[in-house]
Amino acid sequence: MINYLIIPVGELLGKEYEEQKLVDAFKEFSCRQEGDLENFLTCKAITYEKANFGKTYLFIDEKMLNMGKFRILAYFTIAQRVIDISAMSNKKRRTVLGLYPGRESINAVPTYLIGQLGRADYCSNSDLSGELILQECYHVISMAAKIVGGNMVILECREHMYEKVYKDLKFKKLYDETDNGLYTLYKKIDFTEYWKC
Repeated sequence: MINYLIIPVGELLGKEYEEQKLVDAFKEFSCRQEGDLENFLTCKAITYEKANFGKTYLFIDEKMLNMGKFRILAYFTIAQRVIDISAMSNKKRRTVLGLYPGRESINAVPTYLIGQLGRADYCSNSDLSGELILQECYHVISMAAKIVGGNMVILECREHMYEKVYKDLKFKKLYDETDNGLYTLYKKIDFTEYWKC
C-alpha cells in the first residue's frame, strides 16, 4: 500500500496555490478505462469547487510529495443531490427509505452524491484499493452528516462496474433501468462509526 495524504482541492485554492500548477498536476492523472474521470479533473473540478457545487478530494502520494512532486493517486468528488421518488411504489419506498418520516407522501429525498471516484492507472488496487477510497469518501461525508443528518449515499456507474465493484460493497440499484447507460446506485450508511475516529 502507498502512503497517501488526502487534500481537498478547495484547501489548495484557498492557500493561493497557483491554479495552473494544479491543472498541470490534474493533466498527469490518467485513467484510460474511464475517460470521464480525466475530463472531470482537468476541466470541471476547479469550476465545481469555485461554484461550491461539489467538493473534490485528492489522494496524494506522500513519498513523492516529500520529494517535491505532486502526484495524484486517486480522487473523489462529493455533492448533494435530491432524488425523485415520485414514481416509486410504497414497497420500494419502504425498501429504500426504511423509517424515513412521511415516506409515502414525499416526492423527493436529499442524498449525498459521490459524483466522481477513481484511481489512476499507475496506482494498483493493492497500492490503494477501491474500498479504501470509498471508506475515505464516507469519512468526509460523515462530517456533513454529523451536522445536518442524512444516511443515503448515491452514485452512478456502468453495469460492469456495478457487477465488478459496487454490488459486493452492498450498493443496490435505485432504479432497474439505466439513464444514458448508467445505473443510479444507493447505500444507506450508519455514519456514527466514522464519528468515533
